[in-house]
Amino acid sequence: MKYNRRALYDKFVSFYHIVSDDESSEAQLRGKMGHFVRKARREISPDWTVEDRIYRLLQLVYDDWGFHCDPEHYFYARNLYLPYVLEHREGMPVSLGAIILYLAEVFDLPIYPVNFPTQLILRIELDDKVIFIDPWNGSDISQEKLQQLYEATFGFGAQMQPQELERADFKLLTERFEQLAKNALIREEHNEIAFRYIEHLIRWSEDPYHIRDRGIVLAQMGAYPAALKDLEYFVDKCPKDPTAALIRVQLLELKGEMGKDRQSIH
Repeated sequence: MKYNRRALYDKFVSFYHIVSDDESSEAQLRGKMGHFVRKARREISPDWTVEDRIYRLLQLVYDDWGFHCDPEHYFYARNLYLPYVLEHREGMPVSLGAIILYLAEVFDLPIYPVNFPTQLILRIELDDKVIFIDPWNGSDISQEKLQQLYEATFGFGAQMQPQELERADFKLLTERFEQLAKNALIREEHNEIAFRYIEHLIRWSEDPYHIRDRGIVLAQMGAYPAALKDLEYFVDKCPKDPTAALIRVQLLELKGEMGKDRQSIH
């Protein structure tokens, strides 16, 4: 089955459409991406080798067009909003990687996502070799450097497994994107937007993690009884999850707040 390289980009489009509630957003995004595709067609010759076409594409995106990651604003939710990313040419590895993958699909270039634990990595598959690209800046990244990043996350001596450098399973990639988006919205207390997005996800799947995150948002909005119900559901369904202990503490705090509210009524 053909690997859909633009699937991650489509996920970004869907996310923005949900959180912005802008029916014209998809057409506008198609126009902006079409502009970059036309510029790339003028710069990339089909007569070049596949490797040369890939590296010219990366040069266009990062050097000529100026796409970049800002370490000072790395986790901001706006880095997941495609109109912002395309307008300001600023994002995070997953959003810039999605743009590269979209262009790779258009030009039929063998670039694929890798669901690496620390961030999205890109994988170039040539006849005689595999090259890894860091979408932070479009440069090559060695397996030795990836191993260092892996150890920084999981501890000295932890060994990354070969399957962790394979093409990403789209279901897992989607789940990771959804969690990243929820975390960014919740952290910045974009509560109404976060609630709308999570409600959309729950309509498709009553995943306990979606329920948990809805509970966190409801707590931030002061809807304590509804938040309590969601968080208790999560702890009941996922008692061994590392976040369950923190949720139990939050449950005690919520019950305390609800007790104060009842006292103030009386």
